[in-house]
Amino acid sequence: MEALRVAEGKLKSANSKLAKAQSELDTVAAELAAMQIQFDSAMAHKQALQDDAEACMKKMDAANRLIGGLSGERKRWGEQSEAFADEIKRLAGDVALACAFIGYVGPFNADFRETLQQERFYKDCVAKGVPVTDNLVVSLFLVDQSTIGDWTLEGLPTDELSIQNGIMVTRSQKWPLMIDPQSQGLGWIKSREEKNQLKVTSFIDKRFRNVLEDSMAFGTPMLIENVEEEIDPAIDPVLNKEIQKKGKSNLI
Repeated sequence: MEALRVAEGKLKSANSKLAKAQSELDTVAAELAAMQIQFDSAMAHKQALQDDAEACMKKMDAANRLIGGLSGERKRWGEQSEAFADEIKRLAGDVALACAFIGYVGPFNADFRETLQQERFYKDCVAKGVPVTDNLVVSLFLVDQSTIGDWTLEGLPTDELSIQNGIMVTRSQKWPLMIDPQSQGLGWIKSREEKNQLKVTSFIDKRFRNVLEDSMAFGTPMLIENVEEEIDPAIDPVLNKEIQKKGKSNLI
């Protein structure tokens, strides 16, 4: 019994020490768990910073490449800016040449057109101090290559004289009188205006006035074939644009 009491005392003392040690262990484990949470949070923040740094490096590399690429364009842009400013200065003279071309050179052949443009109109602008482009190609000034391509598909020949004639027909506010012995212009107009319900007639057509009135009333294009020196007086008010306003309507 004495030995049992001694053993129980030792057991109690050992259990007390074990409980104290277990308490210390639980405290350390709790501190370890808290530190592990802080460590995981720090590692996640570190990874986010690394990802952000890598993204910034990629953006910086892309920006440096862009700056490097644009540095070579700076000279060209500067030259283009100067050329554009110079083109703006010459715009008034170029437009004057283009208007003179459309308004006056139509009846002449290619040689006379060139003479009028270069020897008359151009030198007149220079004499009056109007900035103007040297050797201005009016056809390229008034239309682009895509428009010329469309005209070609519609049947207009590709020579410079035909392109000039096409410009006069489409850019002038007046109605064109075309001398067309080979019927190239006729074919082009018919192909071009077919989608707009082109009406084709002549002065000897019995229904000429009806076609004229219908075309004006419904806004469809009209082509008069075989025009000679004498023109039917019926179209004089149309050619002269003798428009009168009656109420809300415009009448000729």
